[in-house]
Amino acid sequence: MQRVLSRRITTFVVLPIILICTSAASETRILLVGDSWAQSIWVTGLLDKALADASYENVFSAGDTTALGGTRADQWITPEYRKKIQQALATNPTVDIIYLIIGGNDVLRRIRDTNVFENQTDEQRHREWDAIARNIRRIVTYCLEYEQIRHVVLAGYDYLNPKTAKEVFELLGQDFHFGGMTQEQVNACFIEHERRKRDVAHDLAGCTYIHNLGLMHYHFNEPPDVSPPGGPPDYDPFPGGDPTRPMPDKAFPSVALAGNNYPGDGIHPNEEAHLIMLQNAITTAIGPLLEESADPLTSNTTAADSAVENVLWDVRK
Repeated sequence: MQRVLSRRITTFVVLPIILICTSAASETRILLVGDSWAQSIWVTGLLDKALADASYENVFSAGDTTALGGTRADQWITPEYRKKIQQALATNPTVDIIYLIIGGNDVLRRIRDTNVFENQTDEQRHREWDAIARNIRRIVTYCLEYEQIRHVVLAGYDYLNPKTAKEVFELLGQDFHFGGMTQEQVNACFIEHERRKRDVAHDLAGCTYIHNLGLMHYHFNEPPDVSPPGGPPDYDPFPGGDPTRPMPDKAFPSVALAGNNYPGDGIHPNEEAHLIMLQNAITTAIGPLLEESADPLTSNTTAADSAVENVLWDVRK
């Protein structure tokens, strides 16, 4: 992996003279950063639950000021939002891993009310996706500049359901008609987005991409006999599942609106879906990082980069 970092930031905090170094000590090791997917995980305590289920019951997460619904990558590169990361790391000096979920709102901002396949050329669309990826690269690079951060886990999204989103948000007075794009076209936009996130992680030492496209198809076996999303180092297949379909309705929470029941809002998964994606992240990256014997405050150029490349995982129940 190419090293692109030229400087490191030290978060100045008062630390005890004696550091607890045993794995049995309870520590906050992971900072959740990102949008409503990150916020849902934080407010429901799902990352801590997934860690406990994976026998890391002494490892905890933080995210009250950095897992913020509605936020975009172009916001997290500004001084206002960088300060949120800085302050969260100062408040939690034992954090050495950042779990970042970002970019979804940037994509939705561009496609929620327009058909980008009709109104833009291939080159114009690619410039849009590249711009989002550049901002995500800047976020990851900024996080890795902190001396206490050894690794950024860059989590991906699964397929949304634009049909449900249109119906539900219309009832809420919001416009999510996607310009009449098909499910496959909306999926194609997110596949391009996720491909670039994968490439960002490949280029940056200390970053691992978590591939979730199609994971819910595989987990719920809907449609049957699909391939799970590939993991590192090759991420083959990419994407996983059926790229012409949304996540199954079972992956969304039931929502009652205007006398009707809807399978969620088409955008935000339910707790079961989040847990499966978190299990994927723990098996692929977080687990190997936590198993390392290195001190949490050492450099991010550890064995984690090679460890995650040899993981075999299967999240189907």
